Amino acid sequence: MTKINNKKNIHIIAEIGVNHNGNLNLAKKLILESKKHGADSVKFQTYNTDDIIVQNTKKAKYQIINTHDDESQYDMLKKYELSNKNYISLVRYAKKINIEFFSTACDIKSLHYLSKILKLNTIKISSSDLTNTPLLLLAGLTKKNIIISSGMGCLEEVDIALSALAFGYHSSSKKDLLKFSIKKHNNLYLKHKEYLCKKVTLLHCTTDYPASINELNLNVIDIFKKRYNSKIGYSDHSNDLITPIIASSKNIDTIEVHVTIDKKLPGPDHVCSLDMKQFEQYVKNIKKTESILGISKKIPTKSEFKNIKAVRKSLVITQNLNKNEKLSIKNLSVKRPGNGIPSLMYNEYIGKTIKKDLKKNHFLKKDDIKH
Repeated sequence: MTKINNKKNIHIIAEIGVNHNGNLNLAKKLILESKKHGADSVKFQTYNTDDIIVQNTKKAKYQIINTHDDESQYDMLKKYELSNKNYISLVRYAKKINIEFFSTACDIKSLHYLSKILKLNTIKISSSDLTNTPLLLLAGLTKKNIIISSGMGCLEEVDIALSALAFGYHSSSKKDLLKFSIKKHNNLYLKHKEYLCKKVTLLHCTTDYPASINELNLNVIDIFKKRYNSKIGYSDHSNDLITPIIASSKNIDTIEVHVTIDKKLPGPDHVCSLDMKQFEQYVKNIKKTESILGISKKIPTKSEFKNIKAVRKSLVITQNLNKNEKLSIKNLSVKRPGNGIPSLMYNEYIGKTIKKDLKKNHFLKKDDIKH
């Protein structure tokens, strides 16, 4: 008897991102609440504003809608930038309450800081950097576990991104990275399946906040699973509690979703994030889906074993028979319960000769037959 249960659970990432609003205490509270409500990891976004954006850059459309002010994207990001001292405090706090901490490296300095100074095991590359070849090559060179989102991208761009990560991983120095060529190495990922399998998680994603239900395209997950040898997951911006059920049913490895303490807080992501009550239900939906999916093996369950004898059928004599008569479709049938010779064996007994008198509704036994 086999208990139906997944051996490998989906890894649930609570994306805190910039929802700390630049406040260390709020950041810690988000970590704690994420842990309490079922997250396996928490993720932040690490960046040096001057290295990722030029001043006076306009906000993205969703940022304008969600913030209702006229500040530039540069000014918005600058006020949410955490210090190195803050990150050290957050990493220690996450370790104290026993939850994994990692962050998105949004620029090369941040990548160095996360991998070399904080020495994090996992680095995230965001959808906005799917085509940032210099960052991807250096991310591979760190030898860290890499989670990369694919929002706004096409398959060819994902191919190149994974190839860049693989090229960086198998390089020995920064100087070697300059040898990477899109034309020459665009399908390099095909030669490094072991690296992808062990070190990379690729997330399907729709980059909008919130993402429209009719643009989630979760069937892309199936394409990724067939095309790439990496772990496959989903970065969810739908703000919908049905989405994780569907995504989880595709046997993903990881799911990431934005969380907040209060959807009414100022900032670009709060309104399209899950509050902790919603996040708790989100996690429950994932766990229930995992339970429903069970295992990929068709065998009787523990509960089914209890019912087999009562509902399956056995070979039964349908009329009185005399010794030396032969069994035929006229005198042999199948009826419940299933604690005799299984109905599966019906054809094997047709034409056999009985060695003693048998009465109607007698459950046939092996020693009733001449051998």
